[in-house]
Amino acid sequence: MISIVIPVYNEEATLRELHQRVVEVMLKQNDSYEIIFINDGSTDRTYEVAKDLRPLKMITLQRNYGDTPALDVGIQEAKGDIIIFMDADLQDDPGELIKMLHKLSEGCDVIVSWRRKRYDRPSRIIFSRFANMIVSYVLGVNIHDFGCGLKIYKSKFIKDFRLWGEAQVFLPAIAKERGARICEVEISHYPRKYGSSKIKISKMIKGGFDLISVAFFIKYFSKPLRFFGGWGLFSIVLSFTAFISSLLLRIYNTPLTTTPLPTVGTLFALTGVILFMLGLLAEIVLRNYYAVVGRSPYFIREIIDNGRSVKE
Repeated sequence: MISIVIPVYNEEATLRELHQRVVEVMLKQNDSYEIIFINDGSTDRTYEVAKDLRPLKMITLQRNYGDTPALDVGIQEAKGDIIIFMDADLQDDPGELIKMLHKLSEGCDVIVSWRRKRYDRPSRIIFSRFANMIVSYVLGVNIHDFGCGLKIYKSKFIKDFRLWGEAQVFLPAIAKERGARICEVEISHYPRKYGSSKIKISKMIKGGFDLISVAFFIKYFSKPLRFFGGWGLFSIVLSFTAFISSLLLRIYNTPLTTTPLPTVGTLFALTGVILFMLGLLAEIVLRNYYAVVGRSPYFIREIIDNGRSVKE
C-alpha cells in the first residue's frame, strides 16, 4: 500500500486540483493507496474544501505547528509500506510520481526529487544551494536538493523516527544511516500560482541547529561513548599538558601561585571525567531503550531460508 502524506496550510485554492491530479496518477499504478491531508491549523476554507474530497483522510491539528510536526503526524497515521511526502502548492508536478515510483523497483529505498531548474526568488535559490552544499558535506549524503518536498520512502526506514524542528529536511540522511539506498530523480518545477511560500529563509537558518542534532544522531546515537569519550580524552590531554607546564615552570623557579595552570589542569581533568561518565550513562540509557522497545539499531534487508536437511 502507498500512503501520500500532504501537509496543508491555507491552500484552499490548490486542493481540488491537487487531489484530482494525485488520484489520476495513483490510478495508473497497481498498488492500493491512501491520501492523507494534515490540515495544519488552516484559517481559510481549506477544511471546507477538503472534507468533501474522495478518497481522502484528513487530520486537522489544533493550531498551526509547521511542516515538520504535520509530517510527523502523517508518518504515524500512514498505513502504507511506502510513504510519499508532497507539498500542496503544486509547484512540484504529481505526475512525476510515476517516474519516482518506478525507481523503487530498481532497488532504491528512498527517492529524493531534484529541482534542477527552480522558479523561486533568486535570493531563495542562492541560499538553498549554499545550504544544500553544507548539509551534504556535514551529513555525508550526496543530494542536490534536500529542501524539495516531493520524496518517497519505504516506511520501515522512517516509521519509528519522530520528527522535531526541521528534521524532515534531513530525513534522507537518517534513512541512509539505517541502511537505505537513496536515489535522486530530476523533476520539473513550476511557479507558484496561489499564495506565498510558508517556509521563510529565517526559518531555514534556524534549521542549522537541527542539522547539528541530526548529525549527532547519525554519527553517535548508537555509540554515544565515542562522542563523549573522545571529548573527555581531549580534555584529559589538556589537563596533563597544563600540569606538565606548571611543573616545568616550578623547576625554573616560577612560583605556582603566579600561574593559573594548576587550576586549569584541574578543571580539564574534572571535565574529562564528567564527559566519560556522561558517555557511559548514555550507553546504558540507549541499551535500556532498545531492550524496552524490543528492537535493535540494525535493520535486516532480507532473509532467505531455503530449508535444511536434518539427518535423524
